[in-house]
Amino acid sequence: MTPLKIGEIIFGILYMIFVFWLGISSKKKAEESGEKYFASSKFFGAIMIGVATATVGMSAFGFVGGAGLNYATGMWLVMASMFFTISYGLMMWTNGKPMRMMGEIANIETYADLGYERYRDNAVRFFIALNLIICVWAYMGTQIEGAGYIMSEIFGMPVTLGGIVIVLYTVLYTVLGGMIGSIKVDALQGVLKLLCIVGMVIGFFYLTHGPTNAITTIAASPHFGPRLVDPMGLIVPLAMSWIFVLGLGVMGQPQVSTKLYGLNSYKALKTAGLVGGISYGLMCVVYFFPGTSVLYLVASGAIPAIQVKDTTVFAFMNQLPPVLSVMVYLGLLAASMATTSTFLVIGSSLFTRDIPRSFGKNLDQKQEVVVGRWALLIISLGALTFGLFGGQMVAILGGIGLGTFVATSIPVIVGYQWRKATREAALIAEVLTLVLSIGFTVVYEGIMKGKLMAKVPGYAYIILISIVVMIFASLFTKGAAGDLLPAKMKVYFKHME
Repeated sequence: MTPLKIGEIIFGILYMIFVFWLGISSKKKAEESGEKYFASSKFFGAIMIGVATATVGMSAFGFVGGAGLNYATGMWLVMASMFFTISYGLMMWTNGKPMRMMGEIANIETYADLGYERYRDNAVRFFIALNLIICVWAYMGTQIEGAGYIMSEIFGMPVTLGGIVIVLYTVLYTVLGGMIGSIKVDALQGVLKLLCIVGMVIGFFYLTHGPTNAITTIAASPHFGPRLVDPMGLIVPLAMSWIFVLGLGVMGQPQVSTKLYGLNSYKALKTAGLVGGISYGLMCVVYFFPGTSVLYLVASGAIPAIQVKDTTVFAFMNQLPPVLSVMVYLGLLAASMATTSTFLVIGSSLFTRDIPRSFGKNLDQKQEVVVGRWALLIISLGALTFGLFGGQMVAILGGIGLGTFVATSIPVIVGYQWRKATREAALIAEVLTLVLSIGFTVVYEGIMKGKLMAKVPGYAYIILISIVVMIFASLFTKGAAGDLLPAKMKVYFKHME
């Protein structure tokens, strides 16, 4: 074992100890109420929330999967990622304002709470919660698998053991610190990821001597050819669907928007959106520099072809000089934990607050914290089992996690922007999202290996259908819309005018 590797392991252990302390340092504050445990209500400033939203948007899925996807399918991901940062400005407008304003009018702790207050319907709340449970399990599965690869590379342990270690570790500090601890840790991890990006940029120029040399070498290689450096890459429909899905995607992902409950001031939304958008935009470098560097190294004969695309970012790191390698290592270590803690808190709130309230059962604030911790452990066990032993279903349901997150959010987003959005339309859209997510992505695309029109992924169609249903069904129904708006929503829309 080299001295650098020994140093990486020692630093990794010290970092995990510090993160654990940071996560549990908020234990007393989180235990005061369910509002603070699940939503960190009005506790942080714009910069911390902005960085935290960026880091949960760019997790192990991006750091490991993004580089691998770039290596396997080309430059289209660069084009798609340029649209991702738009989401942060849209999120502050479509999600941030309603969430912060309704937090002043009603007791809002979760995303399903927002849906209930808009439509005053427990069935809508229930199906939002049910869809989000599926999303949390599906998306956590991909995060656990990615974290397993990272822990395996850093500490030399098997991928399965790496996934188990990171989940158990994250569960422990999340159980104690709740969303307050999660946001503190996410902000730290965001800073480390930005430092990692600096290392990636310098490393790219160190290895390839610039983009012109890299692109011409890749294009001339018999292994790859010019299509791999085409801005739209090899998969045009997929590129366009990612622009659509992820251009809207961040604002439709509750693990990102839930962080906005922590803002200490309504006026901080603009700053938080700016910080989040810039931070996420910088993190999108991971979609280009590591994968392109490895493509260049393979094309020039410096290293053999990569057999497992998810090891691309590690192949990149291993070719760097020690200082740059450590900078990238920091970001990978942070990515191994990012997002998971937020998913855990969201998942536990679904079981302790949203589903019970859908059936008229209310737990008091202290009970929510106690029951939420047990629910968090159960969710972790299920996601861990699925993520490490689900095989191909992890990739299939990872697509569900992305698309269903956005589609589930559509009725809430539309409802807070449009007075005429109705209760009936929201319920139909949520039920269709549940049915189509399973029907399209699991059955048709996953089990039957079918392809939809133009080879566009099923989750893109699910989002489009949810939008269309919300608009057209609202034109023919009246519940909780127009003159029949709930009383609190009349106050909300009056203030929005």
